[in-house]
Amino acid sequence: MALPGRSQSPDSSFLYLRVSAQKEAVLLRWAAATPLVWKQTNRCGFRLERYTVVRDKKILDTPERKILGEGIIRPRPLEAWKDRIEENDNAAIVAQALYGEDFQLTGEDSEGLARIVNLAQELEQRFTFSLYAADLDFEVACMAGWGWRDTTVRPGEYYLYRVIPATQADSLRYGMASVYTSPDEYKPLPLPVGLAAEWGNKAAVLTWDYGRLVDYYNSYYIEKSTDGVHFSRLPGRPVSSLDNGSGKMVYVDSLADNYTVTYYRVRGISPFGETGPASEAVSGKGMNVLSYVPVMRRVVVNAQGGVEMEWEFDEEGNDFIAGFELLRASVAGGDYTSVSGLIPPRERRFVWEEPEAVNYLAVRAVALEGKSTVSHPVLVQPLDTVPPDVPRGLAGEVDTNGIVRLHWHPNTEGDLQGYFLYRAELPEEEPYPLSDRVIADTLFVDTVEVATLNSKVYYYLSAVDKRYNQSAFSERLELRKPDVIPPLSPLISDYRVEKAGVMVSWIPSPDEDVRWHLLYRQRKNADGEPQLLARFADTLTTSYTDTACEAGAAYTYSVFAEDRSGWKSAPSPVLTVVLPASFGKEKGIGRFDAIVDKRNLLIKLQWTGNLANVRSYQVYRSENGQPLTLWRTLPGWQTEIVDENIGVSMTYSYLLRALLEGGGASGVKKLDIDLDK
Repeated sequence: MALPGRSQSPDSSFLYLRVSAQKEAVLLRWAAATPLVWKQTNRCGFRLERYTVVRDKKILDTPERKILGEGIIRPRPLEAWKDRIEENDNAAIVAQALYGEDFQLTGEDSEGLARIVNLAQELEQRFTFSLYAADLDFEVACMAGWGWRDTTVRPGEYYLYRVIPATQADSLRYGMASVYTSPDEYKPLPLPVGLAAEWGNKAAVLTWDYGRLVDYYNSYYIEKSTDGVHFSRLPGRPVSSLDNGSGKMVYVDSLADNYTVTYYRVRGISPFGETGPASEAVSGKGMNVLSYVPVMRRVVVNAQGGVEMEWEFDEEGNDFIAGFELLRASVAGGDYTSVSGLIPPRERRFVWEEPEAVNYLAVRAVALEGKSTVSHPVLVQPLDTVPPDVPRGLAGEVDTNGIVRLHWHPNTEGDLQGYFLYRAELPEEEPYPLSDRVIADTLFVDTVEVATLNSKVYYYLSAVDKRYNQSAFSERLELRKPDVIPPLSPLISDYRVEKAGVMVSWIPSPDEDVRWHLLYRQRKNADGEPQLLARFADTLTTSYTDTACEAGAAYTYSVFAEDRSGWKSAPSPVLTVVLPASFGKEKGIGRFDAIVDKRNLLIKLQWTGNLANVRSYQVYRSENGQPLTLWRTLPGWQTEIVDENIGVSMTYSYLLRALLEGGGASGVKKLDIDLDK
């Protein structure tokens, strides 16, 4: 037995000690921890020491030692138990455990392994039942040498008690237990808690919280009354539990009838024989139990869609019920609710006009007293091939993380099970379901990849009833994804230095959501940000002439694309233009002519102009519409050249440009020649 309470014992000790401080005494209870220690200490006995540590709130310099119990405390001899055995069952149990004869074994193995096993089991039983009985009677515990009542205590003094096996060998082997207390620590015993009662047919089931007060009480008296004032204890031994855990105590008592109000309360008994205060009383009376159960016999769906049902119920039970109720649930083990009013006790038939798609039906006999009875459930599923209405109000939005929050208006069908949601990446694509389960709510959260070339996503919704009839798709919902990808860069395709300025041409960005094309210029090697020259809101404008240029300066040009979300592309490859010192002052090439000799297959090119400081001329040539390529570079003084490498029925194009000493260039002149004409 483990004695709960305030005990101070080293981990190596095989003894437990418990104390109860009274106003004029200190009660002590100790016990061995194992059957072998119990057997050995019963032979050698215990020595109980008391040390006075504090007197009148002052710690003594030297504690005063006193031996209690005339030296050694042992079990009383067998003769001293005889008178108590006749009147006290607990004393009989302890005396039998201490002095009873051993079990006698017979058979060929009485001296072998079986004898060893049985002796061990016998010792375990003696140990367990003797300590249990001592817990129920403190005087018996004192007779067994496991308890002591110290009446020599004084108020204002604090004591340290130690219990030690009487022999030195046993004390070294089993250790000791100690506890510190004073009569000043007296506290009244608490009230039992959690008393409740359930009332049946001439019976009451009492329960109360045993575990919460297990440190105070190990058994209880049950008291009974019919007027709530005068209580008497139930006959027999106090109620106790062999389980020292934290459970509920349960006791069943019989009642004389089901009409008399009965009151119950309980009182706890401590291991020191103290009886605690009574708990709060509970009251009630027994109730008649309905023994008749309805049995469903016939359930059909009529032509109008209603459910007709019939059941059996013993006519003798009519006087014990208020009537019947029809119960319905969506699943066999679900929550059943009444779908009818109270049907008269003599009725055995009922028609339910509004069944749902799936119905588990049962009939309940409503008892006048006690618990009602219910028939076994029956499954009823009316035929249904009509799908729900097409869902409406599908809407949603996509955030920058790709989280799509969708919502729609709820359908109103009574047999609606939920919805299926579908998604497609392209308008012409077959949509696919987002879940293999029916969506019961009108909200759904989806995720999409926003960093793709598809700028939109498409959703469809359908409704489904409990018979899995599915509606047509709702109107398609088109959602634009947040734009997180910058547009592709434009490309500068050409430039010309003209009289009016520098003309820059570009190929626009191919992205559909481009809102602007932006042309920037910056003086080469200059600090600061590039200058925005122009902003174009369409893709038809693909060139611009910069008229604010300075002669002899070098400029870099770049084009950006910007989409509707404000994302700006990377710049186009930078174009660097160096303007000649004569820009805006020098004249261009005046005349560019050709003389064609078809007989000798010659073309003579001639030109004139008033350009000064011409370093060289560049002549570009192409055949039959092919791209122009540099054909000849001529010195600045030369003004003609002959092309002898021509063919019959060919077309030729020539382009002439002058390169100036200052690093600039003139405008270009172009000739197109068709030899078939």
